[in-house]
Amino acid sequence: MFTYFKNLLLRDVNNPNESSGGAITLRICSVIIMAYLLFLSGVLVFLQSASLILCNIFFIALYGYLLWLTYCDMTKGAVLWFNLATIGFVCFNVIFIGWNSGIQHFLFMLILLNLIFTYVSKNAQLIVTALLCIIRLFLYFFCRAYKPRVHISGILDPVLQCITTIFTFALLFVCGTMLARDSQNMERKLISYNNELKQLANTDTLTKLWNRLHLMHYIEKKIREPYQFMSIAIGDIDFFKKINDTYGHECGDEVLRSLAKVFVEKMNGNGVAARWGGEEFIFVFENANGDEAFDKLGKLRDAVKDNVVIYNDLEIKVTMTFGLVEFDHDLNLDENISIADQRLYQGKSEGRDRIIY
Repeated sequence: MFTYFKNLLLRDVNNPNESSGGAITLRICSVIIMAYLLFLSGVLVFLQSASLILCNIFFIALYGYLLWLTYCDMTKGAVLWFNLATIGFVCFNVIFIGWNSGIQHFLFMLILLNLIFTYVSKNAQLIVTALLCIIRLFLYFFCRAYKPRVHISGILDPVLQCITTIFTFALLFVCGTMLARDSQNMERKLISYNNELKQLANTDTLTKLWNRLHLMHYIEKKIREPYQFMSIAIGDIDFFKKINDTYGHECGDEVLRSLAKVFVEKMNGNGVAARWGGEEFIFVFENANGDEAFDKLGKLRDAVKDNVVIYNDLEIKVTMTFGLVEFDHDLNLDENISIADQRLYQGKSEGRDRIIY
């Protein structure tokens, strides 16, 4: 029974334009207030106040109607009527029972409730808050000027105070929890969105490798670290233009994607690879001098030669030429890269498929 009731309260809305969190909050708050009004009606039975009992039964029915509206994808309308119903039942009961009943504290819940619904504008939220403040002040001065119609004394007074406090805090807890949940969800979405933007800004869309700009920032950061040494290589796919001209650019793209996977595998634990532009790639070997980088680059070059790209039942194999330089801290980054680039073109002129160091 409890599980069924829980699932009923937490049921999602069908309309994508409706807030499921807002609808659930409205349902829970409606149920809590209905339970409180039932309790209050029970207290009024002892005081033999039939008119107050009938009015509270009316408000119970009204909250039940608002509860039903949330299942009919009419949460927006239910929010307005919920505010009016709560203001109505609070004013009615405080005027008749008195300020000491504590029922006026239910108004604080409406401030939090309206913050949950994003389609309630900031101006509307400000107006509602100001209106609730005015209503509360009016009730205070009204109760100072006039005695309550129903006098609660004896054991009923502390009982009513305790129960009213419990229900008020329950409502504040529900609204506060939902507001915090929405805020945390929004924060997580923003973090995820920022990470996606950062990924897009730093990554080559075709190969998923780092792009040129991100790698340059990475190297500049690394060379500022004390006792940091590294080697840089630039590689170019041999006769890549011929592949594009013979098989088409889609085939060329598939070759680039396939080689990128090889680079990621072979550079794992050795450094990073990035797309430099077109069919050129750049490789940074961390904590490796020129000789160590030459050996590692040789294994990568062999892996490229062994890699087979399947495209439309064709098996395509390529080779690469590399220019390698051990980073010289007496030169700036561009000058080091320029040396690697010159060695790359030296390798091209000497027959390709080799490493020049």
